[in-house]
Amino acid sequence: MKRWLAWLAAGLFAVSLPGLAPATHNESQHTDLSSRGWPVGDFSLTDQNGRAFTQAQLQGRWTLVLLGDTHCGAPCGAALTALTGMYQRISTTQKLATTQVLFVSLDPQRDTPAALRRYLAPYDARFMGATGRPETLARMIDDLGAKPGVPPASNAAYPGSLILVGPDATVRGQFLPPFDVPRLTAAYLKARVRK
Repeated sequence: MKRWLAWLAAGLFAVSLPGLAPATHNESQHTDLSSRGWPVGDFSLTDQNGRAFTQAQLQGRWTLVLLGDTHCGAPCGAALTALTGMYQRISTTQKLATTQVLFVSLDPQRDTPAALRRYLAPYDARFMGATGRPETLARMIDDLGAKPGVPPASNAAYPGSLILVGPDATVRGQFLPPFDVPRLTAAYLKARVRK
């Protein structure tokens, strides 16, 4: 009997830990904050204005990274729309000054700076778009712990998911679609506190 109670207690404890609880599929906002974080290495991309965007620009800001391309369609559009809504919700707070959105195109051949500018124009003028050489993008994807194209059940990034990088250039979490603006905003603000 004592052994059975010990197993039950251990099972309940494991389920209560973040990241170990079984996923519920009827929630409208999925957040993975189970890791302690890991650093994003050096990189140099070209932004929508033709300037360099480097790892140094992650320092001191909370960055929501969206991987995709300008032909991503609904997944990227939904994420950018949700981020626009989140920006509107936090616009009256000091947190907006330390928040940035970085859309990283994985199609550098098609997504020139001008194409990135056109693509991001309907959303928020503060959103950054950038791309780079294939080897730089591959290294960045690896550093972010992302695997574009992998289904959500695998707990890895896929089109439309957001990767949260803290002000110390460390990955701090991941937000998975579908997005609900109030829940995304709340999850983002809670993640900032958990740093």
